[in-house]
Amino acid sequence: MKKLTLASTAMLLSASLLSGCVIHVGDASALEGGDLSSILGNIDIAEGKHAGDISSVNGNVEISDHAGADEVSIVNGNLEMGSHVTVRNIDIVNGDVSASSHLTVLDGLETVNGNVTLPSHSKIGGSVETVNGDITATDTKIDKHIETRNGDITLSGDTHVMGDIVYKENENSWGDSSNDKPTLSISGSVIVDGSIVLNQPVNLDIESEALKQKVVVSSRSAQ
Repeated sequence: MKKLTLASTAMLLSASLLSGCVIHVGDASALEGGDLSSILGNIDIAEGKHAGDISSVNGNVEISDHAGADEVSIVNGNLEMGSHVTVRNIDIVNGDVSASSHLTVLDGLETVNGNVTLPSHSKIGGSVETVNGDITATDTKIDKHIETRNGDITLSGDTHVMGDIVYKENENSWGDSSNDKPTLSISGSVIVDGSIVLNQPVNLDIESEALKQKVVVSSRSAQ
């Protein structure tokens, strides 16, 4: 993850760098296809428009229907997307990710402190990773893995994970009560090609007996 360099990158002069205001791609305020950076301001991509790399510190990013961008990097802000949005990569510190439907992420999606909500008919070309954020996916295809440390994972509908589902080890979780454990919920129609790897205690709510057989528990972990 590029978290350590993201904040400094956002402060570099690019095609557009504004502070304390809103950048709109779709009118005269910014050129379509250009890179955008903002500090203390929001960035909005209008319907049907496309931006280059987007970098925001202390501001939200909104991408409207049938619009898109290349890499989206945010520190302290949310990413809200409409339907039929395409982006290359998402990398966020302290912010949530959500979309309406038909989201396409060509590479991967990573957050530190933020929830990820993947709507119906979405496709993620890489992995979905969080540290302290929940992951919710409905009718979504994920080409690689789902990984988290402290977040709940909820998969439903025709969601298909082609890689593994991994709960990374959390040293603070050993010996915690069940109420403090993260929860993995998978409905019966979900497909997981890989394993379900638990490197810490996790509450399991898995409907499919076949998926239960895919659970691999660390030698230190207790369900």
